Order: sequence, then structure tokens, then C-alpha cells
Amino acid sequence: MAKSKKKAAKKPARKVAKKASKKSMKKVVKRVAGKPVKTTGKKFLLIYHVPTDAMTQTANSSSEQLAEGMARWMAWARRCGSKLVDMGSPLANGRSLNSEGSLAPSTRQVTGYSVLEAEDWHEVFSLLDGHPHISGWHPEATIEVHEIMIIPGM
Repeated sequence: MAKSKKKAAKKPARKVAKKASKKSMKKVVKRVAGKPVKTTGKKFLLIYHVPTDAMTQTANSSSEQLAEGMARWMAWARRCGSKLVDMGSPLANGRSLNSEGSLAPSTRQVTGYSVLEAEDWHEVFSLLDGHPHISGWHPEATIEVHEIMIIPGM
């Protein structure tokens, strides 16, 4: 019994902070996306890029640093409101599949995605103003934006 108490006491603070930030993220996403919103604009896919070393650095951050980072993301989500259709998620371990069936590790350094709804590109870029991914977190962090095309009949 003493061993299990020691194991629990040794549980890294980072894991505890991660669970807490996931919980708070889910609450914000539910608040933002909880009610179906009538779509009037276009949808845009945000693809987050950052070098692999930045993700390793984040994984080794303190629980306070992780909480601070999540607070910035949650503030951005609240600011977007119903325009944030899908908060998305971090991505890792990408694979590239070609037409010949060959599989290789992705070299694109895609680290996450989100989906926004906006009337036009101007609105998209105003929603991205002050985005936590490109506001000083890492000098090589970028956000790639693609308009999601609607296929008639689908």
C-alpha cells in the first residue's frame, strides 16, 4: 500500500496540469461550440506549424507554463466565440502516403489545426490577430490558412 502512495506522490505535476488544462479546454469548447450555430460565412482551416524542437520544449514545460499557454488559447477561443467552429487539437507523428502506397514520416511539421467561420479573408485575419500560436511562443511558428471549398451536392 505504501508503494502506491509513493507512486501517486511522484506523479509529475505536468500530468496533473495537463489534465486540468484539458478539462478547462473542453469546457470552453463546449461553451463556444455547444449550441448549433447557423452558418452564414465561409469556413477556413488553420494549420499550425512549428519546428519539432519547439514541441519537445513544450512537453518539458512546467505546469505553470502549460497553464499560462492554455489560458492564452482559451482567451483566443472566447474572443472568436461562435466563429471558432472547431478548436481542433494538437497533432503529432504525421505520415505521408503516396500513390504507390509508400509510407514515410511527414516532414511538414504540422502541429495542430482549428476551423474558423468567417465572411471573408479580412475577418479571418482579424480573428487571428494576437493568436497565441504566433504571438511570441516560438519565432518559427506559423499558421497556414486554407478556405474550405464547398462541393455542391455533398
